[in-house]
Amino acid sequence: MLHDRFYSAWIQPTTSVTSGTKISTLVKVRIEKDGRVSNFEIIKPSENVVVNESVAAIAKRVTQVDPLPTGLDNG
Repeated sequence: MLHDRFYSAWIQPTTSVTSGTKISTLVKVRIEKDGRVSNFEIIKPSENVVVNESVAAIAKRVTQVDPLPTGLDNG
């Protein structure tokens, strides 16, 4: 669910990337019990600055997700 929420908000860059090139940007996201995104941090950027900028921009678009289901918020 979280992957889909963030991925759907990602505006992918239209710059050309060599075919077969794998690009990965690792982020750390903190989500509060109420679903508020309180921290979004790139912890391992890709080698493509445009991709990194597009990933960082997701934090401005996704500030809230569904809260934790009842029973999962106790610890």
